[in-house]
Amino acid sequence: MAKQKSKGKKSIKHRVLLVGFFLTSVAILPTTVLFFFGMMPSIVARFIDTSSQKMRTLTITFMNMAAVFPFFFQLIQKGHSLDHTLEILTDPLNIVIMYGGAFMGYLIDWGLSGIVATMMVQKGHTRLKQIKKTQQELITRWGEEVTGEIPLDRFGFPVKNEEDN
Repeated sequence: MAKQKSKGKKSIKHRVLLVGFFLTSVAILPTTVLFFFGMMPSIVARFIDTSSQKMRTLTITFMNMAAVFPFFFQLIQKGHSLDHTLEILTDPLNIVIMYGGAFMGYLIDWGLSGIVATMMVQKGHTRLKQIKKTQQELITRWGEEVTGEIPLDRFGFPVKNEEDN
């Protein structure tokens, strides 16, 4: 019974937030339209990104937001009206700039992913060399028995071959 109440409260809070978001969006409709069309690449990236932490989406969104924000300021300076929003959105250069920001986010994600992957592979190779060096030192110090390549009896002692006699 208590779980149903808390679930009902969550549902009511969710609905209140949704209605509040909708009313705010309508109240600042020119800004909503500008950001909806300007941030379209980020919206698409959100649905395409299948990673658990959505880092690609964050990179694209931040760069896209940086490209859309100057037009938001331009909208505020010209007068916050739907006519000015449509004027901004119908200029092809403005759309190229907005979507170009998202493209830069894609490039940053792609470039940094490659750099980080290369660094991790290099770090792995360095660690492998270090492990092999340590193994060689152990073999020198303790003998061939520590390699695991010499057959052992059930008590852990090296089995003597008849060839060794």
